[in-house]
Amino acid sequence: MSTDASDIQADFLNTLMREQKVVWVFLVNGIKLTGQLVSFDKYVLALQSPMGMQTIFKSAMSTVCESHVVVNRGTSDRRATPRDPQPIRGHQR
Repeated sequence: MSTDASDIQADFLNTLMREQKVVWVFLVNGIKLTGQLVSFDKYVLALQSPMGMQTIFKSAMSTVCESHVVVNRGTSDRRATPRDPQPIRGHQR
């Protein structure tokens, strides 16, 4: 059974467009773009964002995903300061 990777990609992107989902596009340099996918072809995506229409080369992207709520669990359980502060070691004058 052979599945063409471009078909999987096209199916995923078409679903995001059809359902008008807000997506996150992570670039290889770490920047996250947010918006709605308007169009795509073999080389680029067109993303409608609050900043306007953006054209993004697929070669510059690392990840495309549907936006979601990020829950940071456990941060309220952490102490603001360490339990046993360690003395600072260094040269004394």
